[in-house]
Amino acid sequence: MIKRSTILLTFAALLAACSNGARFNATGGIMEYSSHIVLEDTPQGFDAQIANPWKKNTLLHSYTFTTQESTDYSFNRNSNKIHVPLQRIVVMTNSLAHLMVELGAADCIAGVCEPEYIADTVIRVRLANGTIADCGNSMYPTIEKIMELKPDAIMVSPFEETGYGQLEKLGIPLLECADYMETSPLARAEWMRFYGRLFGVGSNADTLFQQVRSNYLNLCETAAKTTVRPRVMLDTKSGSAWYVAGGGSTIGQMISDAGGEYIFADNKNSGSVPLSFETVFEKAQDADVWLLKNSSASPLTYRMLESDFKQYSSFKPFKDRNIWVCDVNQVPYFELSAFHPEMLLADFMAIFHKELSHARTFYHPLDR
Repeated sequence: MIKRSTILLTFAALLAACSNGARFNATGGIMEYSSHIVLEDTPQGFDAQIANPWKKNTLLHSYTFTTQESTDYSFNRNSNKIHVPLQRIVVMTNSLAHLMVELGAADCIAGVCEPEYIADTVIRVRLANGTIADCGNSMYPTIEKIMELKPDAIMVSPFEETGYGQLEKLGIPLLECADYMETSPLARAEWMRFYGRLFGVGSNADTLFQQVRSNYLNLCETAAKTTVRPRVMLDTKSGSAWYVAGGGSTIGQMISDAGGEYIFADNKNSGSVPLSFETVFEKAQDADVWLLKNSSASPLTYRMLESDFKQYSSFKPFKDRNIWVCDVNQVPYFELSAFHPEMLLADFMAIFHKELSHARTFYHPLDR
């Protein structure tokens, strides 16, 4: 895991001037693990500075959240003053929507994007009765619907070298949620402390994070006592490329924390890396465990996997029948794993070290 001393060193490196004409202020803050956000409580609310995950030493966005006054908003990444607690928001990712329900802020959700991927029962009931609106695709949201909802803010996922089009012109605060670019599971989960403060449930978020952290670290202690470290490969190719998680990603860190050896641990990228099949095969042909995610309606089998791409059968986990799959349409993987890494870690430990007998939430053996 990333420790406080490592974070402070990272923050010190981020003090250089950024391309926006401002810089990431690394001083102060209450966050212990997160490297992409500095959060500081103030008498009037709290301040948040978010680092640009794709450009070292640059600032993505700076916010001042205050209970004292409400100000007109214009999209300006260097400084925005926003009134809190927020009462009505549009949230564009299902993991954040579920987290809001868990924190007791479900009443603040006015709209969501891509509800077909949301499993949370509270949100689904409210979608059905019209309490929560469908705002379309997260990449191409329905602008008219968002304007009709008159939200206090829109929670968006930033991407490298892209803007938000018409959303930037609505006069509605855009909250750039870069948690998914953190490089350790606890760093990403800790962003719940930021999200909780937005809705006046900061104490709930702090308490939940302490529970998540304690459970995660206890599992890590158990995994550290194991003697065998199986070599682990992930996912399948998509078209001509095989997108692998970088060794600096949260999933790469979690495999290590669970007592496994990720085959691409030497690649320090924190996002996905497109590789050729030949490159992946050279590194992964002798892996011990293969973890897959299945998004189709039909259960995946070894026969189906081989019929999709015959060369899959050349990998050792295929031959040894040691492939594990998560059916993301059947279990709320994306909703739970982002802010409950301890649940995914327990799955990995149960797969890598069967003698530990941990219960599994997400993965099951691939059907024969």
